[in-house]
Amino acid sequence: MPEAPESTRTSRMQPLWARVDSNRTKLASFVVLFVLGSALLLSLALVAVPGALIGLVLATPGSGYWPIYALTVAGAVLVLLLVGSLIAAIQLANAEDWVKNRFKGRALKSGEAPQLESALADMAIAAGLSAPPSVLVLAEEGENAFALGTARKRAVVGITEGMLADFSADELRAVAATLIARITAGDIMFATALAALMGPIQAIRGSRKGAGVAASGCANAGCSDPGCSDPGCSNASGCGDGCSGIGDLDSDSAGGCVGAIGIVLFIAFVVAVTYVALLIASWIVTLWGRALQRTSYEKADAEGMLLLKDPAPMISALRRAILSSNLVACGDQSYDGIFYASTSGTPKVEAAERRRFERLCEVLGVEGLMASLDAPQGSTGA
Repeated sequence: MPEAPESTRTSRMQPLWARVDSNRTKLASFVVLFVLGSALLLSLALVAVPGALIGLVLATPGSGYWPIYALTVAGAVLVLLLVGSLIAAIQLANAEDWVKNRFKGRALKSGEAPQLESALADMAIAAGLSAPPSVLVLAEEGENAFALGTARKRAVVGITEGMLADFSADELRAVAATLIARITAGDIMFATALAALMGPIQAIRGSRKGAGVAASGCANAGCSDPGCSDPGCSNASGCGDGCSGIGDLDSDSAGGCVGAIGIVLFIAFVVAVTYVALLIASWIVTLWGRALQRTSYEKADAEGMLLLKDPAPMISALRRAILSSNLVACGDQSYDGIFYASTSGTPKVEAAERRRFERLCEVLGVEGLMASLDAPQGSTGA
């Protein structure tokens, strides 16, 4: 087999223990910075910005507002750090369950997919694992698989019905080899933590779809009720008061309505700033996680090859997965790290997948074994 270029060998040649330690370090640093960054962003959105606006509008010189404001912001950061640390600990402790519930997979029945079960058992023995991981089947047509877990003993492999139906026995062994390699090297620790910690943010982001605007204050039911045809509705105790008197700027009702509108607008502003902060945090975490996992796919492919010892199915499986639909659930980028192939088919991700395929061919020295990704699926030389 031809020798790989120096640059390629440098990125591939890494002892397994170094990979495991590196993943543990990435996980610890990511969790710390995630909690710290989230606390700072939420403190800014919920306390610092609203408090500054209140101070600029209402605070008078010498009132002592700003020293209290500074202490309040510092206290908010501290409280959110403590709350964030607690939430992060809970999320990480239940990371496997959180992600499994996210995709609603079912346990693989014994004998349902003997080729996959045999492949996972063989690859686990080759990797030195005490037992093969448990398997979930996802009711998805997309051709994909994942490996997750914060420890080897709790590792779980998931596979879509589409991949089970369309991949050959050899290709399933290749996928199993790559997933087992990621479990052994500890790649799944960081990917699972990222997916679990992003869960609450994704839930908050998704909740806006079902949120409605509640009518309150001036928009009461009063005179809009069908039964309100009685002349009494126009008296002082009925619909004639309230915001209908806003034309009289000296009236108490007009002042109360303006105040209510101001409060509603202020709350809407705080909600908008908080939502923007969540969006920023979501994108920062997604892009950061992708950057930290940039080479983990390629390393897992190379390490899986050491378990499989057959380049043809390894390249065939990767090529088929890249050219097929990999969509699972909503294709959220936050979960890409646990999957065999990315579920979010953006142009940037597709370019990275092509590079992954080409690098595997280059490392294995089998550029002529398979046609390029642009060739039709059946035009391989394997």
